[in-house]
Amino acid sequence: MDRASAAIAWEDSYWSFDGDRVTPARKGIMRETPWPLFVDEHEWLQVVATPVQLELFAVGFLYNEGVIDSLDEVLSVRVCDEPEAIIDVRLTHRVILPTKRTLTSGCGGGTTFADLAATREPLPTTCAWTPDDVYGAMSGLLGAVAEEYRAFGGFHSSALSPGGRQISFVANDVGRHNTIDKLAGACLLYGIDPHEHMLVSTGRISSEMIGKAARLGIEVVISRNSPTATTVQLARAWNITVIGYCRGRRMHVYSAPERILVPQPAFVPETRST
Repeated sequence: MDRASAAIAWEDSYWSFDGDRVTPARKGIMRETPWPLFVDEHEWLQVVATPVQLELFAVGFLYNEGVIDSLDEVLSVRVCDEPEAIIDVRLTHRVILPTKRTLTSGCGGGTTFADLAATREPLPTTCAWTPDDVYGAMSGLLGAVAEEYRAFGGFHSSALSPGGRQISFVANDVGRHNTIDKLAGACLLYGIDPHEHMLVSTGRISSEMIGKAARLGIEVVISRNSPTATTVQLARAWNITVIGYCRGRRMHVYSAPERILVPQPAFVPETRST
């Protein structure tokens, strides 16, 4: 395993069962590490994340949480793993941080739909894409992470796509929410305009993820998997197009379908999944 791979995975042994055949084998396993996040020398929280793109995560997380509104408010970001793991952010101004907490790699919020829906205004409709743009975006993401997934597996991926198979940035992590924070950090640090991109993810679309997309002003969110019921409610309240089960040339559009351009859609009577 090379140094880059060793940073995000460690190699271990396991037993491979194939019918009655048992074979010893070795493979990389994704790292899941607790990282204390300090803001101006005060420990705010601990996040459990894959130890890669952590500078992007720190900046993006602070932005998505509303602690900062621009990169101009960040003096420095320091990530150290020796003698102990730490993410240290220095800001240009003092901030009041929420109560200290721990974010697990798959955490979800406990707020209600009404609480969440009232926090944001609906996004304007400023862009639209064709179904081929959507299918291509998912295909582009899967192609971009295929080699790593074959080598390790066990992680979520999210990307920003301007349409088709084009991918502007990819983030990987054991936590699907963390990938959105890393994308937010990439937008701030690399000057990527999120308004011109779709958000594409391999993970289930949770209410927390749709909240991060709304904060970034992203109008279309795509996943290979299902959104939650609260996610769909929030997407409709915030005018975000949520697309689930995007596989091959099929997809389910749950909200704001007008952003998906179809010349002459052939509507058929509603059916229920069994």
